[in-house]
Amino acid sequence: MTLSRLVHDLMAVAPRRFAMAAALVVAVHLTGLLLLGLSGWFVAASALAGLTGLGLVFDFFRPSAIIRLTTPLRALARYGERVTGHDATLRALMDLRLRLFAALSRRNAADVARLRSAEGLNRLTADLDAIEGLLIRLVLPALAVPVTLILGGTAIALLAGPRAAALALGCHVAVLALLGWIAAAGRGGAMRQEAAFQQIRSRMAEEMRLRSDTALHGQLPTALARVLEAATAMEDARAAMDRGERHATFVLSLLPGVAAAGVLVLSRADAAFTLAAMLVAVAMAEGARGLWRGLAELGRMQLAAARMECGASGAEVNSACVADLNAPPLVLAGLSAQQAGRAALLRPVDLTLRQGEWAALVGPSGAGKSTLLQTIAGLLPTSGGEVYLLGHRLQDWPEDALRARLCLVPQRPALIGGTVEDNLALAATATTSAEMEAALRAVALWYPLSGRGGLRAPLGAQGAGLSGGEARRLALARAILRRPAVLLLDEPTEGLDSATAHAVLSGLRTALPQAAVVIVSHRAEDCAGVGQIVQAKRISPGSSRAT
Repeated sequence: MTLSRLVHDLMAVAPRRFAMAAALVVAVHLTGLLLLGLSGWFVAASALAGLTGLGLVFDFFRPSAIIRLTTPLRALARYGERVTGHDATLRALMDLRLRLFAALSRRNAADVARLRSAEGLNRLTADLDAIEGLLIRLVLPALAVPVTLILGGTAIALLAGPRAAALALGCHVAVLALLGWIAAAGRGGAMRQEAAFQQIRSRMAEEMRLRSDTALHGQLPTALARVLEAATAMEDARAAMDRGERHATFVLSLLPGVAAAGVLVLSRADAAFTLAAMLVAVAMAEGARGLWRGLAELGRMQLAAARMECGASGAEVNSACVADLNAPPLVLAGLSAQQAGRAALLRPVDLTLRQGEWAALVGPSGAGKSTLLQTIAGLLPTSGGEVYLLGHRLQDWPEDALRARLCLVPQRPALIGGTVEDNLALAATATTSAEMEAALRAVALWYPLSGRGGLRAPLGAQGAGLSGGEARRLALARAILRRPAVLLLDEPTEGLDSATAHAVLSGLRTALPQAAVVIVSHRAEDCAGVGQIVQAKRISPGSSRAT
């Protein structure tokens, strides 16, 4: 996505608030021009009135009243601009996050799995952080600067003459041009700094996750060296950015003074109006100072915008899709799975499951059983055939309706830090504690958890504190609370002893008597009570169809 398109999309979320924020930014700059110009004129005119003996007839009250009124108005405009601008920005970012995660949810399972890595997650959060300052630091100041320069130049022309105004405008246009050139020269440094910062975060997250294994193998110095390498790269990029910052500070400090000096030399007005024009020329630089913060981060923002994928899905779905209760919950018609970017992986599978029926998908490791489950769940594209859910093609179901009726429990389920109750509440927010306890009992997990606090048992990040078998059973309990019409299970009893495995599968049958279930397992006893056995077979080289 281009930066201009991203700006358009963000501003379209709350256009009235952004328009108000832009108007208030302009008001802040204009009150600044008025305050400095009028103050300069008032000071000079008061001094001249005293020197010339006109102090008794000079009107001190109206100019001082305007100055006193303008000061709080400027403060109010600044406060309103911050409140309105940040409110509109937060609304836009909320909409951006929702569209971004909706777009990610339409990606296939392999892409989503890559995003769960330390590098992917850090890149995602860093990109959102970079976009956060786009509107406030870049767009709103850029809208206000032209208005400020035009009105400021007009004021100088009226106060000191057109030549003085032309010189002042030329100086400030030169300031903007130099700031743009400095920002363009430092854009590569900004991108390198952002990339190095993301690298530090991802490496730190990865090393913290693997710290135990790293220490056991004596690789802590090597891990530290990798992090320090990224830190050194970021410091080098930051040094380049600091040079640009110093150059910009020099320009912003020098040229407004040059503009004021030029107004002084070219002015054809008296001392009071000349001083007012000089201070207006100085005040015109406020917009450029505000704009520089956004220009300095332009490279980072462009890098983040280029990676944004928030467009609507190209696939059309039938929003009026209604479940056919007389149709089988799950039908596979010549379904063949494939991995991302590869040819067909499995021989076509035909399967029909009615309510309460179970089927086992068996085959050697690496045969593609998990890939087939992900294809049935709509997480991977098919290489042929169709999946029908309650009488309708899988792709015809809207996403929310699909997930309400079909549930996949993967081999390595995702859990969150918090409590057991927090993890179960992901299934349905209206679930009661009694229903959660019943689901835990169904998968033989209530007794192990009851001594640790039950539903209030604390869990670390990614469910830390549970064994592999307990984590899998917690995910199964969460699936029970979903009450799906179709349940897909990938190695649900891995890591469990035979008695517990039998109790878990029996509990699932009891808790979900109407669900059509497809189970992947290498344990013969898990497949003993199912109605259908499906053999997963890879397509041999040179073959394109099952026999």
